[in-house]
Amino acid sequence: MPKKTPKRTPKRTPKRTPKRTPKRTPKNTIKDYEEFMPTSNKITSRLIAPSEKGPSGNVKSRLIIGMIVGGIIGLIINVSALTWLHKLEEMNCACSEHWMRSYIKYYLYVIIPIFCIGLLINAYLYISDYSIIDLNNNDVFMFYKSFTNILSLFGLANIIIVIVFINRLKEINCECSEDIKREIYWIYNIILASIIGGALLFALIGALVFYISFKR
Repeated sequence: MPKKTPKRTPKRTPKRTPKRTPKRTPKNTIKDYEEFMPTSNKITSRLIAPSEKGPSGNVKSRLIIGMIVGGIIGLIINVSALTWLHKLEEMNCACSEHWMRSYIKYYLYVIIPIFCIGLLINAYLYISDYSIIDLNNNDVFMFYKSFTNILSLFGLANIIIVIVFINRLKEINCECSEDIKREIYWIYNIILASIIGGALLFALIGALVFYISFKR
């Protein structure tokens, strides 16, 4: 009888343990730090804050310092504008009485505390080991950030209203409203409006160029 050839047990190829891709620690960017700030503070800080390029260890401190300096500048200008509006009311400056004056005053009542809270948050982030990403897990901070985002819409309206209101005072030659604080606040909002307008223009040109190149 023919001998049976013993069957060989097939060798199992050992399974390779899939390598885990190390998770990257998310980097803090200017946008991350700007999310909880008012519109005017975002723009001011953009002018002050240095570029994100450079050693990663220094990015956080350089960003926060830029935000703090920008916030202090914005706070001083807004507080100065509020004292000017109070002065108009104390003087009974009749030619400045308008709904726009009331809007600006009440907007400043809200935005000045927001500036102060933002400065405190940035100061805390600067002296601690926490990053803005860590704070995103805090419900109170998320509520505050959502509130500032909504407030930014009123901030955009305030920029336009301030420019129109002060131009109106100049046109009617409202002498009792004349003050260096008025001029500073007027120039400040013109700068903000110019930056926003320039950003929108560049975005529009970029979208147009992309559309033309896509059509080809």
